Amino acid sequence: MTFPLSTPRVDLGQAMAAVLQVLKESPSMSIAGLSKATGIDRRTVKKAVDLILKVQDSLTAQKMRREKVGKAWIISFVKRTSDLLDSAKTKMHR
Repeated sequence: MTFPLSTPRVDLGQAMAAVLQVLKESPSMSIAGLSKATGIDRRTVKKAVDLILKVQDSLTAQKMRREKVGKAWIISFVKRTSDLLDSAKTKMHR
């Protein structure tokens, strides 16, 4: 009994990068179209798109920051409105 050839497994991070690359060239495609263009399974493409949308939603209201403290990197989220107000305070002139 022979099994059909399958595509190699793709990491979700690699799938996200491939989907974003294809969408740069062609801004609107279906899941099936993205699957054909990237050569990645349709279910993996759907998971990658769902994850990209979740990240996009969370980053509209928050900004991620990375700063080094000693030998460790501290990752934090700051609300974009407070960040905007802080930058406006420094730019304001009397």
